Amino acid sequence: MSDTALRADEGRTPSAYDRETQIFPKLTEDQLQRAAAFGRAEDLAEGTVVFATGDRTVDFLIVLSGNVEIYDTDPDGRPNVFTVHGPSQFTGELDLFSNRKILVSGRMGAAGRVLRFDRDAFRKLLTGEPDIGEVIIRAFILRRMGLIEQTQGAVTVIGSRKDRRLIAIERFLRRNGHPLNLLDLDTDPAAAEALEAQGRRAHPLVVCANGTVLEQPTTFQVASSLGILEEIDQDTPYDVAVIGAGPAGLAASVYAASEGLTAIVIEAEAPGGQAGTSSKIENYLGFPTGISGQALAGRAQVQAQRFGAVIAVPRRVARIDCDIRPYRIVLEDGATVQARTIVIASGATYRKLDLELYDLFEGTGIHYAATALEASLCKDENVIVVGGGNSAGQAAVFLSRHARHVHMLVRGPGLADSMSSYLINRIDASRRIDLHTSTSICRLHGDARLERVSWRHGDGAERTHDVRNIFVMVGARPNSDFLQGCVALDDRGFVLTGADVRGDWPLTRQPHLFETSRPGIFAVGDIRASSVKRVASAVGEGSIAVQFLHKILAEDGA
Repeated sequence: MSDTALRADEGRTPSAYDRETQIFPKLTEDQLQRAAAFGRAEDLAEGTVVFATGDRTVDFLIVLSGNVEIYDTDPDGRPNVFTVHGPSQFTGELDLFSNRKILVSGRMGAAGRVLRFDRDAFRKLLTGEPDIGEVIIRAFILRRMGLIEQTQGAVTVIGSRKDRRLIAIERFLRRNGHPLNLLDLDTDPAAAEALEAQGRRAHPLVVCANGTVLEQPTTFQVASSLGILEEIDQDTPYDVAVIGAGPAGLAASVYAASEGLTAIVIEAEAPGGQAGTSSKIENYLGFPTGISGQALAGRAQVQAQRFGAVIAVPRRVARIDCDIRPYRIVLEDGATVQARTIVIASGATYRKLDLELYDLFEGTGIHYAATALEASLCKDENVIVVGGGNSAGQAAVFLSRHARHVHMLVRGPGLADSMSSYLINRIDASRRIDLHTSTSICRLHGDARLERVSWRHGDGAERTHDVRNIFVMVGARPNSDFLQGCVALDDRGFVLTGADVRGDWPLTRQPHLFETSRPGIFAVGDIRASSVKRVASAVGEGSIAVQFLHKILAEDGA
């Protein structure tokens, strides 16, 4: 990409590619000499393809002479070169930390010499030379941001944003950091032309970079076709399998992998969990200006993968065979994972409202997250946020910057008992947020989509407003259905651990902190009974559990 393309135009939102020296850094001569101890030098001819779109486990290259061109292909199959790595620069982006299919291709633009590192050598380089690792990781993150912003290596999705199936696909791709080119049939004339060009009528339609076309696919089918779905080793037991990639699960995977344990994280949708749906977390230690849940999850995911953890997305657990060791985790697609220990971090989900037509509007007019995607669906419209906790408060404040007006509905007399004071003050100060206490929704109105909402105040008065989007953030229902018959649960379905485990415990020793009624199976974060529902406490529980995994593995002689 040229300097002109990288330069920020006046009035334009800054791009990741504007940070040229960080996204395309040059290693110093000293760094090159130290890196050479981990790789092997190769002479390559002009035109040599060093990796191709769709490859897995590609090598990391440092250019010593010549250059490497990075390109994707246009609809006619012609290469579109958008980056050239010259001497002292390096190839790669975030997919180098996983076994996902890579998004772009690379070839020698001019004959030259490179240092080649396979995955094992690459990780040794990052660990052995941390200053080089810092340069590489920062560049990789910014390169992925650039690919997303410039839709390079992108998948094209055609359909209506009123369709819950399209919204589900868009949400999955965005939360998993995959470049996306969205053509909305309701607003973009090019969408109908693209649909006709594919000779299709049914939508949503997903057109992959390799030409594969998916008609009305599930997110699992999209993930499989795009290579987001990683291949799982079903024969070799992992030291630990973490179920759920929220803050607790990601923390467990980072500490386990960094301490030499083989770790796999099994996640049904995308890293981040409930925290990943938050627009901004402002009371998390170390981030004085706040951080979005998705950004926090993304950084933690890179950390875990850097240390060698496998992040398996989207994989949903059907059950655990708890009566055999190693434990056997059965996934909904039929694949299995063997693990000597397990950390359950499957979290909780918001409860549904008991309303007629609720299921009809779920996924289109009814949402459980408030991110940029959802904000774009309700720009300049009236919206409702249901709930009085921090998540609801963060959602109301964030949406007030995009929606015309935010109506916040809570059953109780106020927010003081359930929300942090900084959020209460911000809600009180906002002219675009109205707080309705002792209020609940009583009716939904609409045909194909939500059009109006009626709510009832404590005095019995009922009001109806034109509202097409509701954000529901109330209660907590544990994601524990797959655990039935495996570990002891409380009467609400949360997992009992430690001192709360009573007669179900089979060993003479007492259960470790966060250990369930099954030795070697731990529960952390929101899924655990009596847990503190805060991001920081979830991270703490996930990291603390790892010290006990070592003890279990030592007991078993692993």
